[in-house]
Parts: sequence; C-alpha cells; structure tokens
Amino acid sequence: MLSTATAIIEAVSDSIMEDETMDLARFITHKRHELSDDEFAKAIYFYSGMLSSNTADRITKVLLNPTEIAELMMSIDELEQLQNEVLGEENN
Repeated sequence: MLSTATAIIEAVSDSIMEDETMDLARFITHKRHELSDDEFAKAIYFYSGMLSSNTADRITKVLLNPTEIAELMMSIDELEQLQNEVLGEENN
C-alpha cells in the first residue's frame, strides 16, 4: 500500500512537472497581462484540463495493469455504445 501511495504521489508530481504542462504554465504566467480576460480564462481552463488528464492517465497506469486498462477501455466503449443506443431511441 505504501508503494502504491508513493507511486501515486510521483505520478501527480510527474504530471505537474511534465514539459508541456510547465511550458503552458510559464506562458500563462509570463503573458497574463497581454491576454484578454477571455483568452486568460481559456488558457487556465486548457491548463487545468491538461493537468487533470495527465494526472488521471498516470494514476490509472499506477493502479491498473495493462490487461485491466484494456478491460476498462472495453467497458467504457460498451457503456458509450449503450448510451448512444438509448439516446438514439429517445430521439426517434
């Protein structure tokens, strides 16, 4: 359990320190006064999405082995297919 917790902490740290994420954070920080309020809000939103996506991806890889990840992806696909069928029936 301790090794998993340590791996999760490392995954979060790696996500934050990833080059692309840091480049975007630097851009937002240095160009803040040159951006309109809408551009700044979009940049922060994009940064937040990038960071959370990278973090979720890395933590998933810590918690699940490749087979479990494949099974999870298949389950998500099945749920999306079911959702599309249900929504498709409602629209008819």
